[in-house]
Amino acid sequence: MKVYINDFGGICSAGETSSEILKTICENKTCVEKIHCLNKDFMAGKIKTLKYPLKEGLPRHFQSRTNLILYQVLLQIQDSIRCAIKEYGADRIGVVIGTTTTAVEENFKEIHHIDLETFTKRNTLSNPSAFVAHIFGLQSLQFGISSACTSGGKALVSARRLLEKGLCDAVICGGVDSLNTLTIFGFDSLDILSQKRSVPFSKNREGVNLGEGAAVFLMTKKKSLIEFKGFGGNNDAFHITKPNSSCEAQSVMIQQAMQMANVKSIDYVNLHGTGTLANDSMESELIHTMLKDVPCSSTKGVMGHTLGAAGALEAMVCLELLRQSQQDNVTLPLHCFDSAVDANLPIINLITNIQKTRVKNTLSLSFAFGGDNCALIFGVS
Repeated sequence: MKVYINDFGGICSAGETSSEILKTICENKTCVEKIHCLNKDFMAGKIKTLKYPLKEGLPRHFQSRTNLILYQVLLQIQDSIRCAIKEYGADRIGVVIGTTTTAVEENFKEIHHIDLETFTKRNTLSNPSAFVAHIFGLQSLQFGISSACTSGGKALVSARRLLEKGLCDAVICGGVDSLNTLTIFGFDSLDILSQKRSVPFSKNREGVNLGEGAAVFLMTKKKSLIEFKGFGGNNDAFHITKPNSSCEAQSVMIQQAMQMANVKSIDYVNLHGTGTLANDSMESELIHTMLKDVPCSSTKGVMGHTLGAAGALEAMVCLELLRQSQQDNVTLPLHCFDSAVDANLPIINLITNIQKTRVKNTLSLSFAFGGDNCALIFGVS
């Protein structure tokens, strides 16, 4: 069965729309800056301006920065969502949103001044999905996905399955996360945060920069320009934080995605590319073995690692690339790099200079704590 992306939008430190974000990436402009959290400074991709406030009278458990970020993107595609409601009915449109922490920052600040029911509802991982359903008055299935850094990507996989099983006629899906004290200091405790701009696959790497953002998609079986052609996903439970360097499960995942998509070639790969030694080693080996000559890049050096939103935002980059490629040759997303090649890593085709081409099929990769893996293939229909 064929499934299509009828509309999409996004926001992060690199821009307020999908086209702005892709432009920033193609110009290799870093949007990671120093922020202060408690008693320490960190490099992070924080959204500077959120133009549209949440509606007055919104239940308190929906009032969070996470949902405020998500709301900016919902407004971008609200016309398409309302058309879908009119066509299919509010009881046939599902919601699946990936995230990792929801309103933990608000609860942290108000822990002594908030009732238990609000505290619990605001902190549940299904909160963003329930928020979307509340905003649009939807009455179908709605749930959250929280598989660490694959959450946003696996939300799209779950959405596709809802359509395939006939449980929904349309699904609003994607990912969102906001910067918060728990996440920042949690990653800091692992000693993998960089105090400089992250440079994945460079010998000068120092680690990852965190970020925040959201990307949302309207997915249906109604034919549109961009098709969600295939996916692969698994979990090898190798280690709580490190990926399996053997790449066995990751290789199977890509093979599954390409077989499902029925494609023999990929024109662009959006890498997970966190800038940690563990990820760089595994992912470069994976790509060298399976897609050595395919142009690829990590966009996290521009926007930061947006955690539960990363898989969705990076899928959005692929979709915007496909959309623009239908008009003319497009500039492929540049890889944030300092030209310091790590001779210990297998060679992959990183996009370090401007390349213009037509794009028909893209692959977006996400890897997460606990050995979780996700691959998404999108192409023009």
